[in-house]
Amino acid sequence: MSENINKLIFELSKKLGVSADDVTAAAQNGDVGSLLKNADSEEARQFNEVLSDPEKTKQVLSSPQAKAIMKLLGEK
Repeated sequence: MSENINKLIFELSKKLGVSADDVTAAAQNGDVGSLLKNADSEEARQFNEVLSDPEKTKQVLSSPQAKAIMKLLGEK
């Protein structure tokens, strides 16, 4: 994995209170729910709100931050 992806995984693991291995496994398996079980309830609520609304999801995915993350994840 690239250094940028490792940094992203580390920051996400720190924010959610899970190990970097758990973040990696959840990303590979598409199991976001397992990561959210440790997030505080407000963060989990906001995340689920965005995912349940196609328009909000579209807005988030078209943000510069999301595009940068997707670019990082696309690196080999």
